Amino acid sequence: MARIRNTKKLGQRVDRTYLRKLYPIPQWRRILTAVFVLAGLAWLGMYAVARNQTLYTAGNLTPSHAFLGKNCAVCHGASAGIGKKVADQKCVACHDGPVHQASQTFTPACISCHVEHQGTMRLARVSDDGCSGCHGNLQTKSGKTSVAANVESFQSHPEFTAVKARQDSTGLRFNHQKHAGEMSQKCGDCHVPADTAQGLATSDPHSHVSSRALMSIPTYAGTCMPCHALTVDDKISDAAPHDKPEVVHKFVVEQLTKYVAAHPADLGTEGTPRTAAAWVQFKVAADEKKLIDETCGRCHSFTSVAGSPGLEAAAVSPTHVAARWFRKASFDHAAHQGLTCASCHPNGATSKVSSDVLLPGIGVCRQCHTGGSASAGANCSSCHVYHDWSKEKSVDGKYVIDQIAR
Repeated sequence: MARIRNTKKLGQRVDRTYLRKLYPIPQWRRILTAVFVLAGLAWLGMYAVARNQTLYTAGNLTPSHAFLGKNCAVCHGASAGIGKKVADQKCVACHDGPVHQASQTFTPACISCHVEHQGTMRLARVSDDGCSGCHGNLQTKSGKTSVAANVESFQSHPEFTAVKARQDSTGLRFNHQKHAGEMSQKCGDCHVPADTAQGLATSDPHSHVSSRALMSIPTYAGTCMPCHALTVDDKISDAAPHDKPEVVHKFVVEQLTKYVAAHPADLGTEGTPRTAAAWVQFKVAADEKKLIDETCGRCHSFTSVAGSPGLEAAAVSPTHVAARWFRKASFDHAAHQGLTCASCHPNGATSKVSSDVLLPGIGVCRQCHTGGSASAGANCSSCHVYHDWSKEKSVDGKYVIDQIAR
């Protein structure tokens, strides 16, 4: 007999209760889903009981703030929601952050420049946009500016003010060409970073500029004396002190007086007077003329008072050797120590007068600092700081350890 295969007969073969049955795969799917949900809730509960909010962080904190990672509320507030911005009041509770300029038209929020949860270096290395936002079209309360009013990047930065001067009145006489050329001295023989020079401060407390940014001022005692002893007379074995004219005059008189007392046979020789007092006066006049014209006069300019030719009434023209040329920027020689000095100071070996400004122009810096991906970097924050650290004040702490490190 032929099989009957119609819709009715075929439908009777389907188990219409299959939806109410739980098969192995769906059953385990439901069990595992419940297990993972409960495990996740338990995991979150453990952090909640421990009052540890590390789970909600947007990224790693900088090392100086890492201890706050368990307590977001210290910065974001007790009722902080996800993504709530940090108020300036929270920052100034630990950091003074003095004003940039008293004449600025507004003060940006701390987090507009200092972005946390972005890695170790991002907090201090602010974006150029934060600087060019004002300095691209600088406005002040008075309407007057003491710096360039339209600077958007290092490529549009004007020439350095110190370089524009070209001449610097140091009050000294010095010939770089003679020392570097004829005497074959190296730049490092006289110019050393401030933090390696004895007796100099290791930092600038007013500007937060590293002492590696500054070269120490060459001194007579530390730099010149080994080659240029202040020899007075063959009758005096000791060199004269590098001091005020009146001090040197007293030294010369005392040394010659001691000498003639010990060597009376020299009186009247070589055309000198026969009495001790006259002999000393004669020798002092000759020796001090030599000091003024040749020895001390190599570097210093003298003015005489009331026409007196000696040191007793002489005055030395004041010296003004700059320790820091870039007053509103910083520079670190240590970061550039792989370069020869002549790379940045090409005129040093040919300069004959100390009034020459031998600083490199901005064009020299742009050879490496172009701002591209293969550049040494040309960020504003590489050379400039926002806060006027000379106005920095101490902060009175407001937290106890349990509040911030629990």
